[in-house]
Amino acid sequence: MTDVKPVSLVIAAVAFIIGAAIALAVIRGFSVGDPSLAFVVGAILGAQAGAIAHSRHPEAEATVAVKLGLGAVLAGVALIFGFVVHFAISPFKYPDVTLAIAAIGSFIFPFAIFNTMFNATRRSQSPES
Repeated sequence: MTDVKPVSLVIAAVAFIIGAAIALAVIRGFSVGDPSLAFVVGAILGAQAGAIAHSRHPEAEATVAVKLGLGAVLAGVALIFGFVVHFAISPFKYPDVTLAIAAIGSFIFPFAIFNTMFNATRRSQSPES
């Protein structure tokens, strides 16, 4: 199976939003760190949640097409989340730069960390373990 299931993409998007929102709330609540770090947290959680959800399908494979799809979804979610948050509370000093970098980073994260979680989850599902 070379395509990622839509449910895996939804799970990844929800994980991104929840992780980024919690990270942003902590950063602003304690007035420490840069609010743009929330995008890193969101991208990591989204990529990992997408890998776990995708690995649950019996014929799932960690192909480039899967990572492209997941990266595109996470990049779009990063932009939407960033626009909404900036419109609501304006946490970013340079939103045009911050959101562009967040989208690019969110697109790249699945290529960097997808295989680790996908392979670990697949091993835990195998009958030998």
